[in-house]
Amino acid sequence: MVIEIHKMNKNQKSILILGANGFIGNALVKDLCNDGTMKIYGMDIENNKLDHSLGNPNFVFEKGDINSSDKWIKDHIKKCDIIVPLVAIATPNVYVKDPLKIFQLDFESNLKIIKWVAEYNKRVIFPSTSEVYGITSDKEFNEYTTNLTVGPVHKSRWIYSVSKQLLDRIIIAYGEKGLLDYTIFRPFNWIGPRLDSLKLAQLGNGRVLSIFIYNLLNNKDLIVVGDGNQSRSFTYIDDGIDALKRIIYNSSGNDLNKKIFNIGNPDNNININNLAKILIEEYNKIYPKNFTGKITNQDHKIFYGEGYEDIPVRVPDIREAKKILNWAPKYDLKMSIRETLNSFIKEKENNKL
Repeated sequence: MVIEIHKMNKNQKSILILGANGFIGNALVKDLCNDGTMKIYGMDIENNKLDHSLGNPNFVFEKGDINSSDKWIKDHIKKCDIIVPLVAIATPNVYVKDPLKIFQLDFESNLKIIKWVAEYNKRVIFPSTSEVYGITSDKEFNEYTTNLTVGPVHKSRWIYSVSKQLLDRIIIAYGEKGLLDYTIFRPFNWIGPRLDSLKLAQLGNGRVLSIFIYNLLNNKDLIVVGDGNQSRSFTYIDDGIDALKRIIYNSSGNDLNKKIFNIGNPDNNININNLAKILIEEYNKIYPKNFTGKITNQDHKIFYGEGYEDIPVRVPDIREAKKILNWAPKYDLKMSIRETLNSFIKEKENNKL
């Protein structure tokens, strides 16, 4: 079954997005509001990234914590057709320094959501992660054939990977018993406007590109963890949301039930040393000679701590998404970096950071 974008059924009545203020959440809410075809319910602890959507009549936002809002969440799972639970911490610094926090939020809090979705016979579109593939030796990571290989238990950075992997397995187990309709998607290093805040990046709690940009804007050295040869496949947020909407707008979900999709851009694969170089090049086009820092390398034990272990390569096999969703990424790496950089520059100017 191939999902044609112009044939997508946009008549689903309602969708619940938990973590609506996050990077993926706010971009998804914005697009769905612009489409104007669904009733959207969202929850998050903040709403500062939802300024573009809060006045939309199709969007209802509840400010709250998923760990203390059981009644509201259950009521809205009952009334909605599709549930998208996006609440998670996805920053390596926290994996290492507070693995129990990752377990409690990313696993335990999401597990109860999955159980409620199954109980009320609803459909879940679940965000897994490219991290589940771990340190597999495959050149490209396939949703159905790649072994999910992680490091030793004392390397706490794997708590995020295995928490997400176990949730994937639980969802699949529910599906095999006929108790849950699901589609799982695995984002590969999505980037773009509102990726992280500069304050988070300043604390080292952002993702690699966010931290690089914070240092760049403050004329500090760009610190590359390890030798910098580890590579990632950076995917622009608009490409990711396009794929996600193709899943959401699929007629009843039956054609995509029990499917897993890698959502990434293998053409944008780059090692971290070269990522830093391109970022500086793009910045210099805007502010020539403003940056006087340099790229430096630092051992991961110093940067993150003993519990860190890196992933040498991360390249998605996206044949499944191309075939079934009729989707392919459009945005190249430099454009993706440029748009992300511009959004941080704007944030710095607006907030005088």
